[in-house]
Amino acid sequence: MTHKRKLIEVALPLEAINKASAREKSIRHGHPSTLHLWWARRPLAAARAVIFAQMVDDPSAHPDLFPTAKKQEKERQRLFRIIEELVLWENTTNETVLQAARDEIWQSWRYTCAENADHPCAKELFDRHKLPAFHDPFAGGGALPLEAQRLGLESYASDLNPVAVLINKAMIEIPPKFAGRPPVNPESRRDKSLFAREWKGAQGLAEDVRYYGKWMRDEAEKRIGHLYPKIEVTAEMAKGRPDLKPYVGKSLTVIAWL
Repeated sequence: MTHKRKLIEVALPLEAINKASAREKSIRHGHPSTLHLWWARRPLAAARAVIFAQMVDDPSAHPDLFPTAKKQEKERQRLFRIIEELVLWENTTNETVLQAARDEIWQSWRYTCAENADHPCAKELFDRHKLPAFHDPFAGGGALPLEAQRLGLESYASDLNPVAVLINKAMIEIPPKFAGRPPVNPESRRDKSLFAREWKGAQGLAEDVRYYGKWMRDEAEKRIGHLYPKIEVTAEMAKGRPDLKPYVGKSLTVIAWL
């Protein structure tokens, strides 16, 4: 089997990756970290960059295309620019940027398939029409399988912790099954205009989650709400808690958190 050096074995634009990874800590809206707490969550930017660099050949692996060190470095810098765009949070759903990365992955994979055409198991292992699958056996917070899926790989995740399993099911297993579909909850079905609009990605599923999540909360309130009486916020409670000051004199539902 012919092995080609991958980009990750030679160099990476670490400054851009580190900067994007650090910035993720302050992002809340739309970030998987808001789905559920996970103690060893990997930055999405780093996961995306590492998977890309593992799949794409380093220019030095193709001396026929890049015969000199100067040409190899020029091509390497072009790949770096793709990574620098790829790791930005704003480009997480930017199809133009993602497709550019996928194209590079496919190109390297086809080179690999061509060079291993004589392998005895070439038909099973080196199908130029299908990228290799990705499996993270201890997926945890799901950053790696999520980003592998985003880059076009068939992604599998597993974990011993049931919380991690649920996180990964919610991120990489369930949403793709309903991608591009409208919501099915009764309220949305009554509004015929919603069926005419385009539902991108998991927007329809998200609408259903919001609807049924509210229904479950309201139902729980009716059945066991009396067991959890609301707490009136006093001036004493708000001392040292500026976030509570606007609620002094109001009754709030008790909320627990980790």
